[in-house]
Amino acid sequence: MPYMISFERIGREQGRKQGLAEGVQRGQSTLLKTLLENKFGLLAEPYQQRLNKANVDTLQQWGKRTLIAQTLDEVF
Repeated sequence: MPYMISFERIGREQGRKQGLAEGVQRGQSTLLKTLLENKFGLLAEPYQQRLNKANVDTLQQWGKRTLIAQTLDEVF
């Protein structure tokens, strides 16, 4: 593929960035789930769903709260 039209190049770059962002979100969600389960035990399905749907900023806020929270409700 030596020749690529500029819109193809832009599309590939956007796809790469989106994939990277989704990977970061998924990684943070997995890490936070592990931390929460170590502290509070297995998470009920509603908590797992919230983790899976949360954006990166929200996951970071919850991660910080995990350090001082005494209950899952204090995290979420």
